[in-house]
Amino acid sequence: MLNPLLPQRAKITDVRLEAPQVKVLTLKPRKEMIFEAGQFLELSLPGVGEAPFAFCSSQYNSNEFQIAVQEKGVVTSALFHKNQDSYVGVRGPYGRGFPLEKLIHKNLVIIAGGIGLAPLRSVILSILHHRSIYKKVQLLYGTKCEEHRIFEKEFPSWQKQGIDVKVTLDQCQPQWKGNIGIITTLLDKYKTVKHTLAFVVGPPIMYKFVLKKLKKLKFKDDEIYLSLERRMHCGIGICQHCSLTNGKYVCKEGPIFSWSEIKNLPNVI
Repeated sequence: MLNPLLPQRAKITDVRLEAPQVKVLTLKPRKEMIFEAGQFLELSLPGVGEAPFAFCSSQYNSNEFQIAVQEKGVVTSALFHKNQDSYVGVRGPYGRGFPLEKLIHKNLVIIAGGIGLAPLRSVILSILHHRSIYKKVQLLYGTKCEEHRIFEKEFPSWQKQGIDVKVTLDQCQPQWKGNIGIITTLLDKYKTVKHTLAFVVGPPIMYKFVLKKLKKLKFKDDEIYLSLERRMHCGIGICQHCSLTNGKYVCKEGPIFSWSEIKNLPNVI
C-alpha cells in the first residue's frame, strides 16, 4: 500500500518573476498529478519543511502544473530562491475544488484579492480550455498597488476570449487611470448578471465585506464559494491542524466551501 504522505520528485522546469516577492513555478512531477481547479498540493524541501500551495494552472494539464510562490515564510522563502532544473517533493492533490460542473447553465463572477488570483487563475484557464460550454464570466480583481498585480500580462488574452476583467487599486497612484477603492466598489460600479455563481479568494478581511455586498445583491448562500485559509499540513485530516468546529477539516472537505456550509461556524473567516 502506498504511503499517502510520501512525496514524489518533481522538477522545476520554469521560474518566472510575476510581481515583487511573487514567482510562478512550473513543475513537472515524475508521475502525472490529476487535479481540479481549487485543490492544493503539499510541496516539500529536504531540510527545510513542507507547505501547501494551490494549483494556478489549467486542470486539463496533469503532466505539468504551476504554483504561485509568495516569499513569506520559511518554506516559501527557500522555494522562492530555487532555480530552474532544481527538484522538490510534491504530494497530492488534496481537498475539494471549485464546482465547475455547476457553471454549465450559470454565469460566474470571480472576485480575487491580491495573491488570491492564483487559484482562481486555475478556474479561468480551465474554463478557457472549454470556453464554449460556459456562459458569461466576470473577473473583479483588487490589489493594494499596481505593481503587486499578478498575471496582468494575461488579462488582454482573457478578455479576447470572453472574460470581462475589471481591476481596482486600494491606493491611488499618479500613473493609474483605472478604478480606485476596495474590491466591493467594483460590485457597486459593474452589475452582475442574473443566474450567477460567485467564486471568492482573498485575504480573510476581504471576505466579510464581499459577503455582505453579495448578500445585498441577492446572491443565495449556496451560490457563493470561497477558499478557507487554515494551517494545512498533512492534507488528509490526520494532523488536525486545519480542523473546523463541526468536526470537518479544511484539507478534506475544503479548501473550497459554499457559504451555506460554513456560515454558522464561529470564527470561520
